[in-house]
Amino acid sequence: FDILITVGNYSNARMSMPSLQLEFRYDSGCMITFSGRIVRHGVDGVEGDQIACTWYMRDSVHIYAGVPSCGWAMVEGHILTTV
Repeated sequence: FDILITVGNYSNARMSMPSLQLEFRYDSGCMITFSGRIVRHGVDGVEGDQIACTWYMRDSVHIYAGVPSCGWAMVEGHILTTV
């Protein structure tokens, strides 16, 4: 899984996950965790200053923990990419 954290002096940011038909407020101080390999996602541009930090779980962590990696999301043979 991945963890996304955002901070800054801005407002009205939205995190969208179109494949799940979800949209969240993504204001400063927000933390979201999900699998970026499975869920297509994106954030629209905002007015102001924004810093986003992302922590990606490495495949070696899955191997160490004995948990299988989910692999990349595929649609009709094509890998989904982030928005």
